[in-house]
Amino acid sequence: MTTDSDPFMLISVVSVSKQTPMNRPEQAMTSFLLRRLRLVGNGIQPHRLRLLHFSAGVLLVAVAEFTTHGCGVQSGSPPDLTVLKVTFLGTLPTNLDILGRDGGYSTVFQGYSIWLYGDTFLAKPNAEDFTLISDSWSYTTDLNAQDGITGFQERVDSGGAPTMILPETSAEQIFNAVHNSNNCQEQPCGARWALWPASIVVDPTSGHALIFYMLVYALPGSFNFQAIGNSVATWQSFQDQPQRPAISPPLVAGHPDLLFDQNEPSFGSAALISGGMLYVYGCGIPTSGSDKGCRLGRVSPSNVLDRSAWTYYAGNGAWSAQIGDAVHVFTGDNILSVAWNNYLQQYVAVYSAPFSQNVMMRCSHYPEGPWSSEVTAFTAMQPASGNVYDAHAHPEYDANSGQTIYVTYSRSTPAPFSSEVRLVAITLAPVTAQHN
Repeated sequence: MTTDSDPFMLISVVSVSKQTPMNRPEQAMTSFLLRRLRLVGNGIQPHRLRLLHFSAGVLLVAVAEFTTHGCGVQSGSPPDLTVLKVTFLGTLPTNLDILGRDGGYSTVFQGYSIWLYGDTFLAKPNAEDFTLISDSWSYTTDLNAQDGITGFQERVDSGGAPTMILPETSAEQIFNAVHNSNNCQEQPCGARWALWPASIVVDPTSGHALIFYMLVYALPGSFNFQAIGNSVATWQSFQDQPQRPAISPPLVAGHPDLLFDQNEPSFGSAALISGGMLYVYGCGIPTSGSDKGCRLGRVSPSNVLDRSAWTYYAGNGAWSAQIGDAVHVFTGDNILSVAWNNYLQQYVAVYSAPFSQNVMMRCSHYPEGPWSSEVTAFTAMQPASGNVYDAHAHPEYDANSGQTIYVTYSRSTPAPFSSEVRLVAITLAPVTAQHN
């Protein structure tokens, strides 16, 4: 037996069986709430912490226990994907000024691998006296993940602290400053506007990046927050900051940047461009924590900010201009990846199973499906408490035309407000062997 705490640990899969998919609304609701649990303590303002979960201990994984690694269609035909081996590559290096953060979406933009994170806890106050910022980012020129990913850097402020990727409006900046619990000037102390990045995709035609995000209003107290809506920021140059364009006419009163409101799917959970079209998954609705159904919208990348140009998959091969017609294409998690895999000649979705240490996968020949039943790709290292979260793949690091894919997941560590992101390589079985 070996554990994920051993660097470059390799597990060979010797048996393959299909896992029966389960619907777990109670677990999904609990996971949703835990992912946004905000605490007060240690001088840190109230915040969203994606999962302050995890119980102490080390997960021991036996080769014989890895029995669920096929991605087959629900009809029971031969599997389209089989995991041959899983290699645990350890923890992604992090700036020492960062205690923990969640998210980790990535893509290559203008020569850099860009990584986006949500709530980020700082070891010391930044130049504006915050020890919590609602988003952060890192970048590296290391585009080979076979021996891990190194060389991460951050842009820093005048105090040397990591900076946010998404710009706050003047009103958001002023509000957060006067309610900063480190130097509170106005009640309720700790209230804040938060910008939580989601998926990032680069338009090959314009060369610009699109960063999906959620705007949240948070008050002190557990679970006391409200998602206001979702939108997309545009990023033209690595040297400059992304912009949050205004929608005209505004779709959400008082927030002209928002493209979708709190009662609509959280579009941005995953995004990809195929055949010149931008496909965007919205997994769940902010006002319904038990909803993990992934709806699908599509639009030309150049028209992403025009709501009237969007259509939504309505089932049975039909697309509708009405968002209310959108159906679930599969059930996943609000953080996930969907990407084309050249080796399989299929799309592969990767996400964390709610209330579990398992990382799941599904396959489809089309973005809208039909999607296979979910299967367990691997069981992650036991966290300090609760469960792992934020699992998704990074297709820009695919090796051997996608036979090996690279997945990260997040887990809490013992210190307060701390977490880490761990990297895993998944090698798929040869295509000819998958139907034997």
